[in-house]
Amino acid sequence: MTDSMTGAASMAQTRAMLDMLEPSDSSAQCIDRLQTLARLKARIAALEVEEIAELEQHRHEEEAARGVPQSKRGHGLAAEIGLARGQSPARGSKHVGVARCLVQDMPKTFNALALGQLDEERVQAVVKEVSWLPPEHRTAVDELIAGQFEGLGPRKLAGKVRAHAERLDQHGAVERNEIAYSERRVTVRPAAYGMAWVTALVSTQQAVGILATLTRDANSVVNSGETADPVDPTGQARSHGQIMADLFVQRVNGHAPAAVPAEVQVVMTDEALFADGDTPAWVTGHGPIPARLAKRWLAMPETEVFLRRVFARPGDHQLVGMESRRRAFPASLRRMVVLRDDTCRTPYCDGRIQDIDHATPYRNGG
Repeated sequence: MTDSMTGAASMAQTRAMLDMLEPSDSSAQCIDRLQTLARLKARIAALEVEEIAELEQHRHEEEAARGVPQSKRGHGLAAEIGLARGQSPARGSKHVGVARCLVQDMPKTFNALALGQLDEERVQAVVKEVSWLPPEHRTAVDELIAGQFEGLGPRKLAGKVRAHAERLDQHGAVERNEIAYSERRVTVRPAAYGMAWVTALVSTQQAVGILATLTRDANSVVNSGETADPVDPTGQARSHGQIMADLFVQRVNGHAPAAVPAEVQVVMTDEALFADGDTPAWVTGHGPIPARLAKRWLAMPETEVFLRRVFARPGDHQLVGMESRRRAFPASLRRMVVLRDDTCRTPYCDGRIQDIDHATPYRNGG
């Protein structure tokens, strides 16, 4: 039997198990089945989490019975789990950590995965943001985010979890940021067709500033009309992204004009800014950072600071500072929307905001 025939037989068996013997007969049924399959994948992921947690418990009990010292119990388990999943030992270790955190400290998040309300990617994003917290704080975050997953992509959900974590342990969050800063580095990994990815792990302040500066200068090049590709003999115009990449290379290699100052927007409560409030600051386009760290940035001598007041609802901190029924967006209203939403309003989309427009069209009363 050929591989294709084997694959077809396996698919037929799977369809039979899922009571989906016949192909879909309409686009609506396809959508319904896709939703069903997404929930089933989440439930299978929950079963894997449970199985990994049980395996770790069995292994520790077996090794304890054989007299293995506690510090050496479970050695090699991550590699075995990775092998069973067809993955590396590092990924196996990641799955062990996720399973341990969910089963021991975050039962409500685990239950959301088992019910198909969360997928594996978003669960891993949640666990990553609480991995540095003590167990009691993980459980507190679990309580705070329960039932609040609808419409949130991995990035936005991670931001909400990070904000709760940093509020619960602000001192630990600052220490964690200092450790992370000590790990800054630049790496290169190959991409297809003669390209490569250059990745720089730097502070949020530096990263946001780099992106804002490149975006601003690329906009200036586009507006000037000087977009011809110097490498392409046909003189084909470069896209905005291509111009940003070229500016990046020029500046790293030392062939660029002085960088243009860029604005980095940071949202803070008045208590956090002027007193000792523990509400994390929010960097637009990135997410929460400890308030103490934000105030360190503001105190840097090379930083020019200016304040704008925005107003939020006390309950959910949603920004509500202004409203307008104009058909065109003034600059101040656009800034308000960017500060309020931070990412795309499409459910589960974590993309950066590109366009600002009325949610309700003018023809419908907007």
